[in-house]
Amino acid sequence: MCGLLWAGLLVAGCGRDADQAEQPTAVVNNSAAERPALPAAESLGRAALLQAAARAASAAALGSDDGAAQKSLEGKVFELRIRFGCPGAAQPEAPGPFRIRFEPDSRTLRLSAAPHLTLEEPWIAKLAGEGVEAVEGFWMRRPWLLEPGCPPTPAPPPAPAPEEAAPAERAQAEPPAEPPASGERVGIAQFFTDADSRTRRRDRRAYEATVTLPEGQQPSPQGYDLVLSGRLTELPGGRVIACNVTSADAPPDCVIAVQFDRVRFERPDTKEVLAEWGAG
Repeated sequence: MCGLLWAGLLVAGCGRDADQAEQPTAVVNNSAAERPALPAAESLGRAALLQAAARAASAAALGSDDGAAQKSLEGKVFELRIRFGCPGAAQPEAPGPFRIRFEPDSRTLRLSAAPHLTLEEPWIAKLAGEGVEAVEGFWMRRPWLLEPGCPPTPAPPPAPAPEEAAPAERAQAEPPAEPPASGERVGIAQFFTDADSRTRRRDRRAYEATVTLPEGQQPSPQGYDLVLSGRLTELPGGRVIACNVTSADAPPDCVIAVQFDRVRFERPDTKEVLAEWGAG
């Protein structure tokens, strides 16, 4: 009798173990705060873009094939700052794609940046080829600067006293009205095919912003930044950066192909965003 009772208890115990084994294991669903954050995609800044353009320019000038190296650039995110309004943002700039004006009476600040890298340039049109209806972008200002900024204006050399210099010498001692232009050009642009949405295009319209500054606040003495961000894309020929070689003794012109996702005006000293445009 005791033996039968003990055997029954063993069978019952084994039954309970079997039932528990058949039940699915509960899955613990951690909250978002408990899960480790995924690393953000690394954004290529001005220095990285210019260094990539320099490598592409070197390869183009030497006749080397850098197609494999350029494959790694496609799809990478970027954020590029182009400084304009150097120096003296309170004065209108000379005619050109970048303009800035401050009206003290109304305390109105006006900023404008017009895309000026277009299909009108013959080698850009040749690069685009058939199927590209529009190209919109910017040539970088001072592409030899890896960081955005306003370089100090060099002091002119001391001129000889008027009584010690002949008229011709005095004329030579005067600084030029404008610094000589550099032959180096690096641009960034979006290539629009006939299959792309037209809502993303500017169609020659400048990015313009009108801001009223509070009393006591002055325009930025270091100008303003045009901030372009998006992703690198391939050109029709399969490269991300294409360069045009015109002389063995001059730097090639290079253009970086991108998709613009966001454009904004930013005050560099405070990082204040004055105006912003998203993808159409």
